[in-house]
Amino acid sequence: MNSEEQLSPPVHNTRLEALRPVLAAAGVELDPTDDASRQDRKVSLIAGASADALLTGIRAEKSRVLEELAFGGCLVLAAPGDISDESLAAWRNEIWPDFHATSIIRVSANGANQRTISAKQSLEVAGGEAETLLLAHRRDWVQSPEATVEKFDKNAAGWNGEAGKPGYAHHRWMRRYVGTFARPNAGERVLDFGCGAGWCGIETTADIPNVSLSSFDPSPEMIRITEGNARAAGIPEFIGRTGFGNAPPFPAEGEEKYDLVISSGVVSFAPSVEEFLEGLVGTLKPGATLVFGDINANSRGFRARRRARPLLPVREMNAQTAEDMRAWLEARGFQHEATAGYQLTWPIPEAMYFSERRLKGLLGFPLLLANRVLAGVNRLAANAFSNQFDSWVMRFRAPERPR
Repeated sequence: MNSEEQLSPPVHNTRLEALRPVLAAAGVELDPTDDASRQDRKVSLIAGASADALLTGIRAEKSRVLEELAFGGCLVLAAPGDISDESLAAWRNEIWPDFHATSIIRVSANGANQRTISAKQSLEVAGGEAETLLLAHRRDWVQSPEATVEKFDKNAAGWNGEAGKPGYAHHRWMRRYVGTFARPNAGERVLDFGCGAGWCGIETTADIPNVSLSSFDPSPEMIRITEGNARAAGIPEFIGRTGFGNAPPFPAEGEEKYDLVISSGVVSFAPSVEEFLEGLVGTLKPGATLVFGDINANSRGFRARRRARPLLPVREMNAQTAEDMRAWLEARGFQHEATAGYQLTWPIPEAMYFSERRLKGLLGFPLLLANRVLAGVNRLAANAFSNQFDSWVMRFRAPERPR
């Protein structure tokens, strides 16, 4: 199918009509068949005669699709044959950052199956000629406040960690590593900026006399869990609120700014990194301490995942480098004090997952020990081996006079 055919509404709708059964089986809401000229389509298609031809089609058609597709609509990329994951990853890279790939459908003579990031299912549809579909949604919809709150509420319990379960010790070690990258003085005010289950802020304030901890997250369920964790940890003064980084709920009008702010694993969720960073720095007192961390887009493991895996969490696609974040903060007068990496990259996460799922955590202790020892070595070496770690954390001193 050439680019002129791709631009033709009759061909577009005829092709979509042929895909209607498999898309319906996958739960994709379709447009009425007689509504060919809508500018708010529920489904829009880019098709090609091969994996490489589709890349050309994406470049020609992406702007059109972005204009015509409804906010919650689905983009379908289609090509005949059993397309390799590496080629699908190239499609995904071509549509990012306008669209985020969410599932793959493979059709064969035996039927069809759908794969998402976390699951695989057979679709109740008749088989046909081999074809591969990559489904995607607008990034602004995937990262919208409503979608974010729904996702966080749904995953809150699993992100908290459960004591005694395989992997829990590693889960707590990572949060303690970040949480103790700076400690407040007695009586100071601490803010956990995007707290999740609250463990980084709790580790930061543990055993500090008269400390005050404030935490916020988009998810009401996360805040409920954080409140319980803070109470169980004996935090003397805790306040939790819901909110987003671009408009943080702390400090409210009339409230003081903070002596120490910690934000870990949050900026990669932000639709606008610039707005997030502006919100972050606005919570700090002059001369306050900032602990800032996230996943490492340049790590060996994440680079391999982007080459080989077409379906990745949106935050992996949206990950920011420590170098870029440091440059942004230093341009605004922040003084960098330290950078460190933690969570060894490939194949450590895969080995831990295998240990937890198949070996009941048998390898948990040696893998955790390797993480702790090598993270310590890297820190002593001034983060010289940064790309061997999937996460980074930095410490800054805020300017005495904001620029």
